[in-house]
Amino acid sequence: MECARTGVAPATPAAASTPTRPATPAALALLLLTCLMAAAVLAPASFAASALAAEATSPSETPQRIVSLAPSNTEILFNLGLGPSIVGVTTACDYPAEASSIDKIGDYNINVEAVVAKQPDLVVAVSDLQAQVIDKLRELGLNVVAVNPTTIPEVFDAIQTIGDATGRSAAARELVAELEARMAAVKERVAATPESARPRVFVEIWNDPLMTAGHGTFVDDLVRAAGGINIFGSVSGWPQVSHESVITARPNVVILTSYNRDEVMARSHWRTVPALVTGQVYEVLPDLLVRPGPRLIDGLELLAQLFSEAR
Repeated sequence: MECARTGVAPATPAAASTPTRPATPAALALLLLTCLMAAAVLAPASFAASALAAEATSPSETPQRIVSLAPSNTEILFNLGLGPSIVGVTTACDYPAEASSIDKIGDYNINVEAVVAKQPDLVVAVSDLQAQVIDKLRELGLNVVAVNPTTIPEVFDAIQTIGDATGRSAAARELVAELEARMAAVKERVAATPESARPRVFVEIWNDPLMTAGHGTFVDDLVRAAGGINIFGSVSGWPQVSHESVITARPNVVILTSYNRDEVMARSHWRTVPALVTGQVYEVLPDLLVRPGPRLIDGLELLAQLFSEAR
């Protein structure tokens, strides 16, 4: 299996160019903001999914100077052919490679002065997570479009919203249609698989405390569409769960959004978990699962491949 193409490393840590999992609450906040989960950045109890919110003042013409305040939005803009118009991004905006050379306007703390200094005619933000920054930018007279997708359909809506705000409505429709077609193809391939034959899946978003993705998240959408059963699909949002609950649920596939497979395989209290017994514990590039942009469908296709091997 080619890690460079699939973003998965079933046995060994992936390339060093992908960040390893940080270990502090502050780093957890940065990871979640980087991936653009709709979540609070401190307390696990507040990890609740929220509905798509989009606000924009339609520009009179296609923006020539765009600032993106989130990695997912940066990816969408590049997919719409707007890379040359982007004049500012965050330090977390690392894809495509061209984004790394664009001037930085902050990390998970946005530098409002730096944004203003770029003289943008459009700022693309995250509505809930960056509400205070958005209010300040609008007070200063800047045009802001803000999206906050928490499910796959909302990701598609966010792409269209950004396309409409940038004069790329047709390109956005084409991109969404392509992504929807790829998703439909995966669903069609797995549709005939009876529930009894579908793998039980645990997605580990964070290891201390142990956190996962439940109903109403794009991660849960991906697992279901790929033909898996999310063992925490009956819980909403991004819950903190116990090790005992995972052991009891007996997942036969474990998906990791960081490169800690060795640590998971060494958990002696998990030794009876079917996924560890068979070795079906996979490290997947986080961007393919928890960054709400076009590459989520790459993640979907990868999960479908892994799940088919588990059946």
